[in-house]
Amino acid sequence: MDEVYFTWPDRRFRYECRGCGACCKGHGIGLDVTAGQLVQLVSRRPEITAFLRRRGDAITAFNPRDRCWFLADDGMCKVEVEDGREAKPASCRLFPFNRVFRIGSYTVVDYNSVICPLFTVADDGGITHAEVLAEIATIQDPTIVGTKLPAQNADVEGKAFVESERAIAAALFAAPGDLAIAWGAQADLAALDLERETASAAFDAIIGTSWREPSAGTLASITWLTPSMRFNELYGPRQYAPRSAMSPVLARMWLAWVGFAALGEQLAGRVLGVQELTTLWSEQAPLLHAVARWREMPSLKPGPIELPGVDPGGVVRSLAQALIDNRKAKKPLGTLVAAMPADPTIRVTALKTAEAILRAAFAR
Repeated sequence: MDEVYFTWPDRRFRYECRGCGACCKGHGIGLDVTAGQLVQLVSRRPEITAFLRRRGDAITAFNPRDRCWFLADDGMCKVEVEDGREAKPASCRLFPFNRVFRIGSYTVVDYNSVICPLFTVADDGGITHAEVLAEIATIQDPTIVGTKLPAQNADVEGKAFVESERAIAAALFAAPGDLAIAWGAQADLAALDLERETASAAFDAIIGTSWREPSAGTLASITWLTPSMRFNELYGPRQYAPRSAMSPVLARMWLAWVGFAALGEQLAGRVLGVQELTTLWSEQAPLLHAVARWREMPSLKPGPIELPGVDPGGVVRSLAQALIDNRKAKKPLGTLVAAMPADPTIRVTALKTAEAILRAAFAR
């Protein structure tokens, strides 16, 4: 499995479908069309034909938000019960480890922690890499197990990515909940104190409270989830910087995520799990990026800028103008934020609204 990278720890994640059904509610049904699964499903259940649709190269079936056509009252899949597991739609058989990507000859197997409430186990009783890989091998349709990731030289980039990220993941999984080891796996350990000070200054300026560590339980969940978050930030849609330049930015975004997790934990009054931490990263990404760039000097060229339709007090407009003026002033982002209205509500919402503007201002 040298050319396969799993973004999750072997034997540490489990899930319980019965009584949950979150993945069976309106997310579509992915079919192994290449292997004849569509023909088989239509022949057994011809009514599904009316609900087929095309998504890019794939043919999927619509299913209602309330619950899938095939989800029985007992929480079981009728297709699997009546026709056997092999007949169950391919994406459903793989779920939640159904995010399978290719970079040249390399494969990345990720999981859906947005939809599935995965939980960790301490006794090696979780899902194994080997069984997921065996399931992948039964599926022929590349739209399900062969999504190609963008790369200039796919094999070279795939090798570099898999080797570096696998090493980071191994260090994280060997010491779950250890902040210093987690940081040191991603960046220079000697810089951790300075980066914490910077993150704390950014938190104070943006939200009026200092950065702090969450509990050991939440930090352990962060550890298990980190490789997946790194992969999705590197190859996802936000693209705050070219992948070749993302390493230091991503590490500092991670540190900011840890701080926001501590706030979320305090707000909820409980340890945060993998699913909550996934959505926290996604929602807070503009602020993670701002904290990560706190000491850097952003600037914009004069010209048309797409401003938000709603901008109370013109805060985002003023920030955009400050970024244009910063071509000469060369002030760090932290100084520009300090010039914004001091109300944390205004700063938080304005920085999130200005995400695209800040992305452009840091583009090199």
